[in-house]
Parts: sequence; structure tokens; C-alpha cells
Amino acid sequence: MRVLRRLLLLVLAAAFLLPLLWMLAVALQPDGTALTRSPWSFPDGAAVENFRLAAERMGGQAGLRGFGRLVWNTSVLTVLSIAGQLFCCSLAGFAFACLRFRGRDALFLLVLATMMLPPQVLAVPQFLLYRELGLVDTWGPLLLPTVLGGAPFFIFLFRQAFLSLPPDLLEAARLDGCGFFAQYRRVALPLVRPVTGAVALFTFLATWNDFWAPLIYLNSEEKQTLTLALAAFQQSYRVAVEWLMAGTSLVLAPCLLVYFLAQGIFLRGVRLRSAKG
Repeated sequence: MRVLRRLLLLVLAAAFLLPLLWMLAVALQPDGTALTRSPWSFPDGAAVENFRLAAERMGGQAGLRGFGRLVWNTSVLTVLSIAGQLFCCSLAGFAFACLRFRGRDALFLLVLATMMLPPQVLAVPQFLLYRELGLVDTWGPLLLPTVLGGAPFFIFLFRQAFLSLPPDLLEAARLDGCGFFAQYRRVALPLVRPVTGAVALFTFLATWNDFWAPLIYLNSEEKQTLTLALAAFQQSYRVAVEWLMAGTSLVLAPCLLVYFLAQGIFLRGVRLRSAKG
């Protein structure tokens, strides 16, 4: 039975990896040959030059320097979004889990109810609000939702994690003179690292691959992100399939790297939960 289960997992892994391998194989083909030959029939030398050409064209008139600016913009937005989500959502989750105040449960249900609103419904009123505040063509509309706790699912995850902590632990910290923020920062937050890692990973993937918000709010070329540049590159007059796959590989590579690096966090979290159970 174990052998069959492993074979099934191998088949599923191969099914998920095949599109990525095909993308990489096409990216390494010489210019103009991807549509006329099999992507798996590699020539004598792999066309690594396609990655440089794709980066230059995605960077626009600035070339590789422009591509570096795109990577910098996307990285800064991603790091700030992760920091904002971790701080605000964990703090809100701790408040909903550990504070006692009138209307707490009703307010929490209201926060969860906002998950049923699709982002397309809020796009127009949000745009009008940010335009009145003078934040269009700035990073404000992309960062404000993260620093204002705009992810109810993450608040829910943190609340459930804090509720699983022993109440005596926080009570002992309170008797030792720890206030609300001291209990949150010194006692509770270090004990929910698996949830913190999961939220950080989800935020990274969502921000790095976000196309909707940058498309609406960013107009200047200096503030654009990788997803906008890749879409513009795809819609240009003459784009070789090899260059397009090379550009897609460059944008996707950090996501794959973070995924493999974050596997240990999830495994430690699963082992920790199993040991507690």
C-alpha cells in the first residue's frame, strides 16, 4: 500500500512539474525554433542568451538596468507587504483571541464576512477613494491594505493559533507584569511560528504575482512591477516564444526558490502539531 501511495504521489508530482519543465525547455531553444521542433530536442548548446534578451526587453529602453529596477520595485513591495501583514494580522488575531470586550465575536464575524466580497466589487470605490487621497500612481494603494489588516483569512489563522495556546501561559505572563503588547511579542508570537511562516509565504506569492492592483494604480514606468512588464512584453509587436518563456521563468524563479526554502517551515510546523497531539 505504501508503494502504491508513493507511485501515485510521483505521478502527481510529475504532472505538476511537466509544465514548468516544458517552459524551461522552450526558454533554452534557439530563437525562432520552438514552434518548428520539439522542445525536448536540445541543440548542441542551450540558448542561455534568451534570458538576457528577455530581461533587456522587459526593462524597456533602460535594458538590464530597467529590469533591475523592476526586480527592486517588486522586492520592496513584497517585503513591506509581508511585514505589514504579519504585524497587523497577528496583532488583530491576538486581540480577538485574548482580549475580552463587548461585541468581540460579532466584530470577528463581520471581519470574516468581508471574505465573501470579491475584489472586483471593491475596485471602483477603492479607486475613487485613493484618487481623492492623491495616492494614484504611488505604492500607497498596494501597501495600505496590508498595514491596515486587509486580510481577514490571515487574521482568522492567527486567532485560531493563539486560541490553541494554554491560557495559563498568558495568565502567568500577566502576573509577572507583562502588558498586552509584551504578552503578544514575548510570549504568544514566538509560539506560532508555523502560522507566521505560512502567512509570510502566502503574502509573498500574492504580492510577487499580483497583476490586478499594479495595473489599476501604477502608471509611471519607474514604479512598475515585474508582472506589468511581463504583460507588456507579451503584447509587444514581435516576441519570440523562447524569449517569452525565458521572461516567465525569470519572474517565476523567486517563487520556486521561496517554495523550496519554506518547505522546512511547514514540516517543522506539522511535526510540532503532531507532537502536541
